[in-house]
Amino acid sequence: MAHQALYRVYRPRTFSEVAGQRRTVATLREAVRQGRVAHAYLFAGPRGTGKTSIARILAKTLNCAAPTEAGDPCLTCTSCQAVEQGNHLDVIEIDAASNRGIDEIREIKERIYHQTAMSRYKVYIVDEVHMLTPEAFNALLKTLEEPPSHVVFILATTEPQKLPVTVLSRCQRYEFQRLSLEDIVDRLTRVVHEESVAFEPEALQMIADHADGALRDALSMLDQVIAMHGAVRLADSIEVLGALHPERLATLIGALGQSVDSVVRALAELVDAGADYTRILRDTARHLRDVMVYRLAGGAVFAPYRREWLERVDRELPAAIPEAAWIQAADVLAEAESRIKGGFPPDLATELGLFKAQQLLAGDATRGRERPRPEALEPAFVPSFAAAPPSTPPPPATATVPTLERAKGSGRSQEVLELVRRERPSTYALLQSAQFVDLGNNQWAIQFEFPAHLNLMEQTTNRDVFTRAFKAVFGPAAGFRLEIRPSGDQATGPSPLVEEIRQWFGEDVRLVGFDEDAREDMNGGDPR
Repeated sequence: MAHQALYRVYRPRTFSEVAGQRRTVATLREAVRQGRVAHAYLFAGPRGTGKTSIARILAKTLNCAAPTEAGDPCLTCTSCQAVEQGNHLDVIEIDAASNRGIDEIREIKERIYHQTAMSRYKVYIVDEVHMLTPEAFNALLKTLEEPPSHVVFILATTEPQKLPVTVLSRCQRYEFQRLSLEDIVDRLTRVVHEESVAFEPEALQMIADHADGALRDALSMLDQVIAMHGAVRLADSIEVLGALHPERLATLIGALGQSVDSVVRALAELVDAGADYTRILRDTARHLRDVMVYRLAGGAVFAPYRREWLERVDRELPAAIPEAAWIQAADVLAEAESRIKGGFPPDLATELGLFKAQQLLAGDATRGRERPRPEALEPAFVPSFAAAPPSTPPPPATATVPTLERAKGSGRSQEVLELVRRERPSTYALLQSAQFVDLGNNQWAIQFEFPAHLNLMEQTTNRDVFTRAFKAVFGPAAGFRLEIRPSGDQATGPSPLVEEIRQWFGEDVRLVGFDEDAREDMNGGDPR
């Protein structure tokens, strides 16, 4: 006997055998028992969730000679047997994808007025009904408005938004939901027991996870694994499904919280193992989302085999990652996947996407490993304006030399940057090279080295984020303007590079090989 696909062998035959869709099943059962049968039903939902199977069960139940007390078809009468074998004269299945024209609908209109051949109802099951042409829908509309009492239409579709409103309003609509992980695992477990196949529970959970709520897809994957290996083990499932190995994926995601070179090594391991670049981006984005949910909601929402994995990845990532950084990192990876679809080289798109995600997730943690944090330098670096006693009155308003406060140094500017980083890391990145210049009277100039950074900061979203942080630190009365840093303007203090070198190595360091201006900055005006 020829092999039959598992999803066909284990297709539900009664309402009691349906996995998931409990609300839909309960409503249809009760409607049949009370004799409140609608003339047209619309079953809408994702693929593989049981729309066609339940349509056939409903057709069997409507025409069953002796339905059970639970509202299920008996499966033994002539009508039930005919539907099971696909040769019932009064149950007609139509694939709208291949019979989508007006001629097919006209043929239906002519036949519906004929009396039934062997049962109470003539049932038309129209699958993928959204594929009908506009002319075919117009022809179907009149039939749906005033059908004969012995005719029932069951329309099934994965895209209900493509149906005309006039058709939708004439149908009793049922929304089919994706099946839960537990429902799919339960059905797969029953199948492997029926088939006498050895299995690992983790493998079934992984297959169910990859099915994305579609039981038919899960059964097809299970069939594929059994056909290749004769058993259902986790390692075999990973190989057959083309999934990324959990250990290597965990290493990659952990590397995103460390350094770029760690990302490069982890990516190379996946590529050498035959992983597809698109799959790497998609799975990494999906699992980043899972780690974020794990941190916020705990592991109860995940399958048992995933909880240990998430716990391990969670330990390898920095503890204080803002929620915005998680979202932006996943968005960056999704954008990289879109670039591949648009023709961008897959390897380059993947590397750039992962590098950007690493910058977002590692944040200050990476910079902290590369060099000491600015706070560690503050005791050794005392600005000259801090030497004055607190009781000294402020300088007269006639002072013309503005005070420079480095964006990455200590002080209130650092508080502003921290608030910006928490709300929007991408805006924070633009401010890394900015200087805060005190103009007096609580007015500040925010100076940028590059025009591109200034233009981006002028955008409404970035400016609003900065304004909120600025006002929170400096007060509602404080004001600022965004501008390009003047070139060669000594009033704004020494060059950023020189000042940063001073912070690292102290005031007495002397420069060799710098231009005269930089050397004067470094050596207090003495070019020697």
